Amino acid sequence: MRVLPVTLLLLVCSIISLNCLAGVVVSPPRYALYSDFNNKIAAESIGNRGASYGEPVDLGNLTGAFVEVTPGQNRLRVSNNLSSTVARRMRWSMIGNAEIAQGEVRMSFDLIASALDKYSFNVRESATSAKSFLTVSFSTTGSITTSDANGNIATTLNAYAANVPLHVDLVFDMDARTSTIVLGGATVASGRAFGVADGGIGSLLIGYLASSSGNTFDLDNVKISGPLPFPVALNAGFEDKTAGLPIGLGGAALNEPISKSVNIDAIVTQAAPGVNILDVSSSNTSAAQALRWQLLDNLEVRSGLLIMDFDMAMATRDRYRVGLRERTSSSQSFLNFSFQANGTMAVDDANGTVFLSGVTYDIGHVYQYRLVFDLGAGTYDIFRDGIPLIRERVHGITARGIGAILYGIDNGADISAHLQFDSLRVYVSAGASISSDLEFLQEASTATENEPVTPVFEVGVVNILDQPVPDGTPVTLEIAQGSGPNGAILGGFSATTTAGIAAFPALTFDRPGTYRLVARSFEASAPNTVDIVVEQSDVLFANGFD
Repeated sequence: MRVLPVTLLLLVCSIISLNCLAGVVVSPPRYALYSDFNNKIAAESIGNRGASYGEPVDLGNLTGAFVEVTPGQNRLRVSNNLSSTVARRMRWSMIGNAEIAQGEVRMSFDLIASALDKYSFNVRESATSAKSFLTVSFSTTGSITTSDANGNIATTLNAYAANVPLHVDLVFDMDARTSTIVLGGATVASGRAFGVADGGIGSLLIGYLASSSGNTFDLDNVKISGPLPFPVALNAGFEDKTAGLPIGLGGAALNEPISKSVNIDAIVTQAAPGVNILDVSSSNTSAAQALRWQLLDNLEVRSGLLIMDFDMAMATRDRYRVGLRERTSSSQSFLNFSFQANGTMAVDDANGTVFLSGVTYDIGHVYQYRLVFDLGAGTYDIFRDGIPLIRERVHGITARGIGAILYGIDNGADISAHLQFDSLRVYVSAGASISSDLEFLQEASTATENEPVTPVFEVGVVNILDQPVPDGTPVTLEIAQGSGPNGAILGGFSATTTAGIAAFPALTFDRPGTYRLVARSFEASAPNTVDIVVEQSDVLFANGFD
């Protein structure tokens, strides 16, 4: 194995956000919303499909159409054509309708007003608008006023002009509960306490105040970044590993791959004190060699959003590959992200190949990637250093979900090829269907035929990422195979969860005997079973006294 020292130096600078020669720099953001509209078709109207499509989640009774400014550069033109005196705003949310309550939330966009009018934008929580993290209002005289939950923000930097782009930069420190507001390059507020004591930021609303004249405005480069609050199905940094040793194969529970090709070398390498990376090379490049990572509990995500982040660098220009597959095999190609020896890059999936025209990679440069898969829509996006490389591509797989990630050296590579990566993290949104873990919380050991079992059976349900399952998740009880008398019927065996618990107050057995019960929810079953003895009812007094 050979690791180039210059590569490690560059990697250290990237990970700790330091430029070794020029001082502190900010790492490229991984966006939770990125809408530059350049992948849209001019003159078409915008939809409300959400952040995965670079669109708002609610149009707010406004209209918006894409306008080509220069070839390949679009803006969104918004107008309030309806006769109304009420305020109207488009609501822009983050991927998965995330609401960020910790860390730092950054927002930016460009607004170009066609005339002086009553425009506004607000920063609010995800689903409602009760919490005012920021309110900015434009007037017909060209003035701008700002406020938040703590009241008006006094400033003299408060003017805008028609047909002049106004760039907006907002930073919210959710730990300190403060904001920094920059409008048109002028700082309106810095470190201001915004006055919302709890909850998180989830949406940006842009539109019109009440009684506007409906003059159009153009919107461009709407971007939001921040730490996603979704559960993590895989988290592989290498600081807990011993530098100089091969990575183990303990699976996601140990932040390790589950398997590797025979000829792969995967060595934990110290880039700096306390900073480890994984260096991957191959001793036999006549065939593709790879590390295979699987999600926690061998989860396969078939719905909702799957978001994958990682940092990657190549010590040499050669043939490398990152792939996404199903849980148990590699027959379903959701994605092959390939890197060629001439520095070019391509993406292929079940629908074919896309060569990334004009996109290359450099030796020793650490790139930050984010892949966003909308499993319900069957599409994905790829971002590198915050810039989109692929938008809304249909991958062509319908029968399976994503469960495995492959990093490797492609066939035909030189023996000196080295791929280095770090910070592999896979998020799963709340909309994903995730298998569950079940446990009997309350049970009875005896019962009487045709009478409700007491105490009432209760089954606790959490998904494998330790999230509470949604209320209404179905749970069933079944008689284990070979248990109980032949033809026995279980009544009241179906229930749904409330606060993670399913109760079975109507559970009955129609025949006496000894039964073994199993609890199931979707594809999962409880690891333990429960035995119950059902006694014959007292037939003499079954109908009471005559």
